[in-house]
Amino acid sequence: MWKIMRSWKCGGMRWAHRQRPSHELLSQLSFDQHYKIRSNIELLIQDYASKPIAPLNYEYFLQYRPPLTKKEEYMLTIKTINLLLSLTCKRLNAIQRLPYNAVINPHIERTNSLYLKSLQTLLSIAYPYELHNPPKIQAKFTELLDDHEDAIVVLAKGLQEIQSCYPKFQISQFLNFHLKERITMKLLVTHYLSLMAQNKGDTNKRMIGILHRDLPIAQLIKHVSDYVNDICFVKFNTQRTPVLIHPPSQDITFTCIPPILEYIMTEVFKNAFEAQIALGKEHMPIEINLLKPDDDELYLRIRDHGGGITPEVEALMFNYSYSTHTQQSADSESTDLPGEQINNVSGMGFGLPMCKTYLELFGGKIDVQSLLGWGTDVYIKLKGPSKAALLSKR
Repeated sequence: MWKIMRSWKCGGMRWAHRQRPSHELLSQLSFDQHYKIRSNIELLIQDYASKPIAPLNYEYFLQYRPPLTKKEEYMLTIKTINLLLSLTCKRLNAIQRLPYNAVINPHIERTNSLYLKSLQTLLSIAYPYELHNPPKIQAKFTELLDDHEDAIVVLAKGLQEIQSCYPKFQISQFLNFHLKERITMKLLVTHYLSLMAQNKGDTNKRMIGILHRDLPIAQLIKHVSDYVNDICFVKFNTQRTPVLIHPPSQDITFTCIPPILEYIMTEVFKNAFEAQIALGKEHMPIEINLLKPDDDELYLRIRDHGGGITPEVEALMFNYSYSTHTQQSADSESTDLPGEQINNVSGMGFGLPMCKTYLELFGGKIDVQSLLGWGTDVYIKLKGPSKAALLSKR
């Protein structure tokens, strides 16, 4: 619950009592006072949750570019806080509307408490003065990131525990909305923090917040393949799987958000490498084809020789909580989402569905074609900002 504070003026100075825990102060309230506080909080949540939010797009990330003026810093702060408030309240509203047996699940209840804490953090910003204090805002946003470090893991465990008494379709629908809005919140916060760091001249000049103007795609693919090869060596004690990139003569660059593409390639490579290792074909190369028909489009094909996917698995592989891993080992690998550690999600069936969510958020697409007994092709379409949007001066 919100921390209740009493303040008064004494000798021209303002004093505030913060020492007493909020639960002690709440215990002194009458039932009517307690009910009024809770009702006001619910009304606030409903109000912010009802506000429409335009889908996040590249135009949003390009509207402010370093170096920022004081006015631009102020406007960016206002927009980010308002969007985070609406998204936080939408998640609270969605969780509270789950069936009773879902809401009382300890993991889902913990998720609800986490979002209430996030709402408290956002509402604790003192208007209008703290809006002109970037270090203070950055500290609060960093606190949000830290608080939500294991949020997906906690929610995933809760939803797995209620699968037997809650329709899978409704769980999938809830997760679709939850993860899209969760990803949006993460991108908003990390973009804000990145822009503020760049405003001090601390980072790569090719970056606009979290957006990279000219990301070398082949270089990123090599980085990810080395990482997944290291994981497979530790896990399976096998030789390294080679990766061939076509065309090899040039390094195609593309404007996108690097951690998103890195996460997607990591998930695709993990599946491809493990499939070939299971058949003893780790010596055969994974083939990558790149095609950039326009400045704002990039196509990738990832081909493995891992024996293909059965029709039963292929029909379910984009469903949340479906996994071919029957048991997750205690020392399983970790995968990083932009701004977030999800060390225990591996094996929970979130990999490909989250790749799909990331791509569709920015107009991209992922398709899988498999030939049983031979191998699998994964087709990825990435959409970037238009050249006009990149060159426009704001």
